Amino acid sequence: MRGRILRRTALFALVLPFLYIGTASATFLYRFHKDNTARGGARLPALPAPERGQRLLVFAPHIDDETLGCGGLLQQAVRAGASARVVFLTNGDGFRVAVERQFRRLHPTPGDYVRFAAIRQEEAVQALAGLGVHADSVEFLGYPDRGLLPLWEEHWSPDRLFTSAYTRCDRSPYKRAFRPEAPYCGSGLLEDLATVLQQARPTDVYVTHPSDDHPDHSAASAFVTLAVRRLQRQGAAWARGCRLHYYLVHRGDWPAPQGLHRNDQLLPPSEMTGLDTRWALRPLTGQEVEAKEASILAYPSQTAVMKRFLVSFARSNELFGRIPTAAVPRVEDAESPRAARPVILDPVDDNLLRNFQGGADVQAVHACRDAGRLLVRVGTSQPPSRRVRVRLRVRYFGDPALHEAGGVYSCTLRPSADNPAAPLEAVIPLRDIGYAREVALNVETSFAGLPVDRTGYRFLSL
Repeated sequence: MRGRILRRTALFALVLPFLYIGTASATFLYRFHKDNTARGGARLPALPAPERGQRLLVFAPHIDDETLGCGGLLQQAVRAGASARVVFLTNGDGFRVAVERQFRRLHPTPGDYVRFAAIRQEEAVQALAGLGVHADSVEFLGYPDRGLLPLWEEHWSPDRLFTSAYTRCDRSPYKRAFRPEAPYCGSGLLEDLATVLQQARPTDVYVTHPSDDHPDHSAASAFVTLAVRRLQRQGAAWARGCRLHYYLVHRGDWPAPQGLHRNDQLLPPSEMTGLDTRWALRPLTGQEVEAKEASILAYPSQTAVMKRFLVSFARSNELFGRIPTAAVPRVEDAESPRAARPVILDPVDDNLLRNFQGGADVQAVHACRDAGRLLVRVGTSQPPSRRVRVRLRVRYFGDPALHEAGGVYSCTLRPSADNPAAPLEAVIPLRDIGYAREVALNVETSFAGLPVDRTGYRFLSL
């Protein structure tokens, strides 16, 4: 009898943590989904409709992102007599499940991925034609799918090319490309973006949001933002008035509810409201929504595997955000209390892992500088445990036109064993970041070696 009780007690002790995790997970997912579906009455300002004389340039990390994020806007631009161009950074050919289905092959070859890129390019031309955008206004840069973040962080120089895990190429292998055989490096992509921008001279640029969950989308935001800012610094007249808009594609279970809901609003994810993005809605007519849906369906290679998600973007409006430039305050002593000001506001409690590990869930990043140092302080939604690690990456960029060098400053922050309440902060000598006037900052956290949070790169004016 006693042995049976002991066994039951041991079994209960073993099962209890799983019951707790399961209950907590279900509660979190229910609350997260409810938050993203219960805001039908939200009020956001309207983005002005495109007008004749405007020049819109839409950058898409992958083929179909342009239709999901800007399909209605493109229709309105064409109808108003504005210029509308679309530029694809990659061909979206690294989607293994879609390639396997397309060629009925469990182990696609590098050549299969290249052929799949050609299929996706043709789909893009057809989808955009349905929105009124002519093929002459479409460019394919041909950089590696699922490789944009490595280009940004690790493979910047032509001396260190990135090799695609799919095509096995370190140069663009596509017949249809803006620059055939373009080497896979960050500086090359930045150069191509600058060329496209100088050719188009846009009044408005659209690209994915830095907090988009997909690494390619976050990196595309960084590349395009840098290209625009550099041209602004170089004094291009058109660039000084160019407006940057950000659209969102991947963020948790957003858009919620998924599926075709033509009359529903497309609103920001609940965790991304009230932060540092100023959201606006671009209303669409019923006819524009139907045309957008038709263009989404013009991507059969994608709808065959993720139709429910894709048609979620055919709604009564589109969503765009503006992110103000974060100016780092200059003070007498960067380490003085309360000198730092918020430069990044990050969503919190926005996925299950961050819900469990609030000590690694970035809430805000503060910064200030003095004559020789930059202070960066990271705040989390809960006090961090000793197993939390915070990695800062500060990108500073050379500009040949201004005779400036570039590079990366990286450091890892750990909670203090002696003073757990001490802030997580780094004091960076300005000489270590080239005395740059502008940097791009990213914060990543982990718990016991497991990645937890990532802010995406934000540009700071020093």
